[in-house]
Amino acid sequence: MPKSTPSRTLPSSNSWQTYYTGSPAPQYTLSHFVDSEEQGFSSDQNSWNEHGSEAAEHAQIWHIYNDESTKLDAAVIDGCNRGIDVLLVFVSSDIQIQINSRPTEETFETGLFSAVLTTFIIQSYQQMLSNPADTTNALLLLIISDLRSSSLLNISNSDINVPTPQGNNSPSASQIRWVNGLWFAALSCSLSAALVSMLAKQWIQPIPNVSGSPRYRARQRQRRYTQLQDWHVFVTINALPVLLHIALLLFFAGIIMLLWSADIGIVAATFTIVALAYIFYAGSMWISLMNPDCPYQHPISEELRRWVTRQNGTPKYIDLEKNTNQTVRSARTLIGPITPSVDDHIDAHCLVWLLQHCTNDDTIAATLRSIGGLPHDFAAFHILREAGAIHMVLQQFSNCFHRDISFDSQWHITDSENAEMYCRAWIRLTHGTSQAWPQDLRRPLHTLRDGATNLHISAIAACTCALDSLESRGSQLALLAHLNQLANGEQNYSELTQHWLLETFLECSLSWELHLAVVNDIVARAVPVLLRLLQRATDKSGSQDHAAIAAILHSLSVGEISAASLWDERKRYFNFHKIAIPSLAAIIRDPTRFGVEGELLDFTVTEFSRLAAPAFMSEYFPSQVKSIARQGLSKLYLEGRVGVGLVPDPVLADILQILYPPVTITEEQRPLFVKSLIQTLTSSNDVNVAICSIRLLEPLLKNCHNSVVRSFAEENGIPALLRAAHTGDTDSRRLQIECIRTLCIFIHSSAQSSTEETLCPSHPPALEKQFDAIFQSDFFTTLISVVDARRWWLEEIAEIWVPSLLHLCEVRPHERIWRSVEIVFRNFAELNDGEDGAERLLDDLDKMKRILEH
Repeated sequence: MPKSTPSRTLPSSNSWQTYYTGSPAPQYTLSHFVDSEEQGFSSDQNSWNEHGSEAAEHAQIWHIYNDESTKLDAAVIDGCNRGIDVLLVFVSSDIQIQINSRPTEETFETGLFSAVLTTFIIQSYQQMLSNPADTTNALLLLIISDLRSSSLLNISNSDINVPTPQGNNSPSASQIRWVNGLWFAALSCSLSAALVSMLAKQWIQPIPNVSGSPRYRARQRQRRYTQLQDWHVFVTINALPVLLHIALLLFFAGIIMLLWSADIGIVAATFTIVALAYIFYAGSMWISLMNPDCPYQHPISEELRRWVTRQNGTPKYIDLEKNTNQTVRSARTLIGPITPSVDDHIDAHCLVWLLQHCTNDDTIAATLRSIGGLPHDFAAFHILREAGAIHMVLQQFSNCFHRDISFDSQWHITDSENAEMYCRAWIRLTHGTSQAWPQDLRRPLHTLRDGATNLHISAIAACTCALDSLESRGSQLALLAHLNQLANGEQNYSELTQHWLLETFLECSLSWELHLAVVNDIVARAVPVLLRLLQRATDKSGSQDHAAIAAILHSLSVGEISAASLWDERKRYFNFHKIAIPSLAAIIRDPTRFGVEGELLDFTVTEFSRLAAPAFMSEYFPSQVKSIARQGLSKLYLEGRVGVGLVPDPVLADILQILYPPVTITEEQRPLFVKSLIQTLTSSNDVNVAICSIRLLEPLLKNCHNSVVRSFAEENGIPALLRAAHTGDTDSRRLQIECIRTLCIFIHSSAQSSTEETLCPSHPPALEKQFDAIFQSDFFTTLISVVDARRWWLEEIAEIWVPSLLHLCEVRPHERIWRSVEIVFRNFAELNDGEDGAERLLDDLDKMKRILEH
């Protein structure tokens, strides 16, 4: 593909912003940076030389930046001060600047301008003022004229010697005004240049040394440098000589204007000299604009050249962070832009500054390698791309190989470690763009992937190949093979390698250009691998890969997720439950499609239950995800994959709480659901599990179908409730009351069912044993003790308890306990006489009394 990125340009040698010191660039080694506590870095802080930390807080690149910028800033400030000193000397001859400890001949020569200009102004300004001698002469002539008219003075005109001008070459009053105007304007320009020059000396004063990490100090310096550039401080300083050039032009114009009425030869000679001087001035400026290497440079030439370049510049590649409406090569470029960050922009400008202002190849290579250490959510990659970093990275990558043209043009790896760093830098720079890996460098890239002995280097090369070949099934499977080895524990991958493999596979999964059948095959291969990785990350405390794995699973199973949730690692971490729960639910609904079975499916079920239960309680959780969680948990619970012994009791209690109310349970599923709840209640000794199970039973048993009643009876629901309540000997009043209420609701439904079964002989009376269990247990004893102690409110007793007991009394009126029940409840009603429900309670008790009397 054509290399269209802009090439690196070096600063002009004449500009005050760059100052050549004449010393060779330093060679940076490890010992160069590890010895200085003065610069805020000690030898034990060595995270910067680790893979993936090339742009960390104490990385080598920030030491390089601080060292280079310190030297260059000193040269720039010294050059600016020297130039300003020359301007000040040019403006005033009284200012004597000591350069090299003594004034130079050039200093005194340039100081003559203000003296010459002031002398000319003094002489020309006098011609604008009225002359007293002219007034005296005019008065004398008037007196003589009066005396002659009165014959008192006998003097003829010939006797008065009045000097007459030799020619008509005196300047007129209008010329005098123009001359003075031009020279005063020239003086104003020169003095204004002096004022701004003195201010500029304050502007360019270096900031004091700041403490902190190398990156912090680099950011502080770059922030000041950027402000100087944004506010065009150096442009202003570079424009000061132009102001003096204008002053000279005004001075010459005043001279020509003064001599205009004099001898034509003098005027022509002066005009010719001035014209030639300024033609040369304009011509040299034009030549410097056309040819940056021409020695005839002007202070403003560099700024004019940059302005022309910006006006004629065109984008060299598609960058979606700036061109979001363009059609691009693949879906990889459809990723939305990242939220801008001020610090990210400063870091990017620091790296660009090194690329543009440093001529040392080692410094440039270190700068390019550090790009691979920038985080995935770095928001200023477009700044590096605009500086031509992609093209420079590819050039450095090619330098890591030797091409043997003797036999089939084989490529041999000469520097695999640096090649790996350039691969990571390329991945970072091309994220969100249409940039592809050059065709002529694909063979060395494949050589690095297949021939590198280092596992990390091979994995990073595989990531690069996968991102470059989104339409290649083989490249995607090669990347998946590394993930499979990681999941099986076959190879010892570092944390950095794991992170890059997962992030790359996530980006590829969103951008595949494959046939649907191929995608389905890759998904069926990838999901089991990712679940094993999730299992490893769950077992390994402190792992940071949960969010990335969940994002990939969501992309493969659900497919709909916002770009911000995927690429903002902070948001992805905090939205982990929102991403993982729908993914696991989709896998559980169709495990065959995703190739999940056996122990892996059991882990998926357990993990889904563990995540869904606590997340459901959050008020910030989306209702759609809550619905997905409830449906998935209902399915798992009915299938027996979630229960006592399969998940921890606290998780099971949370799951049962999520399922309340059982709105997702259909009428056909209710008998099975009741059966599962009774089994849970029977096998669990946890109080919270029992309370949640009984709470779910209540709406299922209320006015339920006969099939639900039979299911409750077949599973011995009443003994299970009585056991849970520990009737007569309980420490949990809430559990006891929950059991009584649920039993009363079941009694009401079962009494109705018993009547229906009596009318339908085909249905055997399966409830007789349950009724026997009620009367043989301590249920009524506990019930009487609770009511007699007035430990519950009247409304529930009148609405639920007594109506249910009345139905049971109609079915089994011969039981002896009814007399005691009727007496206790009647005393309770009389004690609450006048309150809501008391009248209804008495009516039901009267009905019960009449049944017992018959």
